Amino acid sequence: MSSLFKGSCCGGNGEAAGGSRSRNKSCVCELLNNIANTNGNFCSMAAQQRLLIVLKGASTPLSLGGETTPTIFTLVRFDEDSSCAVFSYLDATTALNQTFVIDCRCICGIVCVPQTTNGNGAGALG
Repeated sequence: MSSLFKGSCCGGNGEAAGGSRSRNKSCVCELLNNIANTNGNFCSMAAQQRLLIVLKGASTPLSLGGETTPTIFTLVRFDEDSSCAVFSYLDATTALNQTFVIDCRCICGIVCVPQTTNGNGAGALG
């Protein structure tokens, strides 16, 4: 079976020398696995994990709307075996929830976005 991310920015099939995938995992992958698959909360206790994503080679958080305001993501699911992370986000143009899928090895950093009193987190960015 061929990988969706084969030949991606993260390269190949994720196999390190000797066939061990775990040696090729980044700290971001480990963190996303903990957020998605355990009861531990990285950003805040008992709150949904809202994140900004910084891709490898970038100096600013990802903005899917082409604007200067970074996109706020919520982690939906993470598969440790495939390194596949599934996020949802609110599209600023259409006001619809969208899905974003990425190989976690393409991410060099994540930033927690705190909830604000109005619940949208906008105060954390502006």
